[in-house]
Amino acid sequence: MTGFAVDRTGPALVVGGPAPDPRLTGLVEGRGALLLWNLAAPQPHPAAIVWDPALATEWLWEVYGPDTAAAVLDGPDTVATAWESPVLDAARDLALLRWAEAWWPASYAAAVPALPRALLLAETTWCTARVEHLLEDEEAVERALSRVDLGALAPLRSNPGVDTEIADLSERLGDLAESYGVVLRAEAPARREDWALAAGGPAPGDLTVSGGTVAVDARFTPRGLVDAESDAAWTLVQRSGAWLLTLTVPAAPDAADAVLTARFAGLDVPLRLDANGAFTGETEAPLDVVTRLAAETRVLVHAPWFAPVPPEPGPDDPQWRAAALAFARARLASPDATLTERAARS
Repeated sequence: MTGFAVDRTGPALVVGGPAPDPRLTGLVEGRGALLLWNLAAPQPHPAAIVWDPALATEWLWEVYGPDTAAAVLDGPDTVATAWESPVLDAARDLALLRWAEAWWPASYAAAVPALPRALLLAETTWCTARVEHLLEDEEAVERALSRVDLGALAPLRSNPGVDTEIADLSERLGDLAESYGVVLRAEAPARREDWALAAGGPAPGDLTVSGGTVAVDARFTPRGLVDAESDAAWTLVQRSGAWLLTLTVPAAPDAADAVLTARFAGLDVPLRLDANGAFTGETEAPLDVVTRLAAETRVLVHAPWFAPVPPEPGPDDPQWRAAALAFARARLASPDATLTERAARS
């Protein structure tokens, strides 16, 4: 049984408490209402913000049950439900998968595997189709299908324990795409050796002056690029009379190449993924950098194409990272883990 307070005093009807940390919230935007699952305190039924009751009443009963939905829209200040339905399950899985695409904290150091992206997109598409009738976006299924790549999905069909389910999902998506007039991609997956750059770091003949490790702040990069828990290594070297600062930032499991920038000791260092599974780079440094390095405790890694970095971004949030890692581990061990999560753990 899930209980909620209902607040009807504002411009929108609010079911449940205030919206939790968006980084730990699973969202589904329906017609007339937003569904929110607080992942820090998981429960079967979502909170909701209802801004158009006339639209939401057409489908909200599938999430809360007919009686509770009626009470939410016009009833007491508290409601409770034990309703179960395929639509509720699909909406919850869709919220979880969308959260995972944005925030999943893959990390070698924390023993959290990466989620297979091709399968994540495929399963997200199927869940989107299952709740299409309640979604605000009328083209949500077509948009999701445009991201599916059967070629990248094919190697996963040999994954023991989930191979049959992945093959079945591929077939269902093929039928779904045909019914929408969408031609699915089937590209051969790229191999790391096809795009990886040479490993970075000091070159032969460099004179190493100093070095160390620092924490990584990757708040301003998409999840799945930088290892969520590993430290970065820095080295100050002399090469041909010039001072060079080199950085090595461990990549997340199965990270793709991307253009990143590291801000460290007042310098911006361009990073690219190397063949050893780390984002590496170097930049020429002024001599006075030596006086700043000892005081540095973190390197801020950001993707200029993803999110702007404020001049003073403030400290990282270790509590959020710990909560995200704990949730990811719980999902991997959960009996109701999604197909994508089960494929990652197998």
